[in-house]
Amino acid sequence: MKSHFDLHSKNQLIENVRRMREIQRRCKQREAEGQECVKVLWKSQKYSNVESKIKQDAQNPEAPRPRSSQFLRAHSRAGPPVKLQSRPCSPDISDKMTVPPASSAGDVKLIRNNFDFIKVNGINAKRTTLQRPLSASALDNHKKRQDELLSQHHIGEIPGYLNQRKKQWQKDEEHRIVNTPDPTMPVGHRQLPENERRETLDLLKKKQDDVIGQIQRLPIGADTVRVKLQRQSMEKQLTEIEEAIKIFSRPKVFVRIDT
Repeated sequence: MKSHFDLHSKNQLIENVRRMREIQRRCKQREAEGQECVKVLWKSQKYSNVESKIKQDAQNPEAPRPRSSQFLRAHSRAGPPVKLQSRPCSPDISDKMTVPPASSAGDVKLIRNNFDFIKVNGINAKRTTLQRPLSASALDNHKKRQDELLSQHHIGEIPGYLNQRKKQWQKDEEHRIVNTPDPTMPVGHRQLPENERRETLDLLKKKQDDVIGQIQRLPIGADTVRVKLQRQSMEKQLTEIEEAIKIFSRPKVFVRIDT
């Protein structure tokens, strides 16, 4: 079967190189056509032989300027001329130096007191005590004492000083609670101490027993007015004592402050 593409009939490499060169030539031609020529600045022929004044001043800097003397002459009567002090280019640091220059080092005289350093060093050497290292026997004794203290210690038990601190903390807390004012206490009252409350309660109970005994000793069959009045008075007193016992049986008793 005959192929439609005959590769040996045409050299593709040569054709590609030729085409690339053709493209480069066209690009260079376009760049050359696109460049514009730089135009020369126009200069009048009348002033072609006139030199620049700036160039003349640069060549002759010391030459006097005739026009500068007439500059701003109309304002010369405005006031006296002001003279400006010229400052040096580099600051003068000679006045600010605190360290004397090296040239004056020969004039310095060293002041030396009559101080015997050897004697002072000897005294200090005698006063200082050197700490000698512990000997082998001393180290053994120290280790034995440490072992004895460790063996005497009861592992798992609370130390005594901690127990004492706990007791002290408990006492302080109780004291704080006792001295803390009760929010339920009415104004103008104070809380009765616990010992006074108990003493008063004991007295009331004794009084109650006495009144009950007196009532029991009254004659039962007597209906006289005197006996009736006495019985009523004792029963009233007994009722008051019972009410007082109820009050003083409470954990907190508030009494009015005497003013």
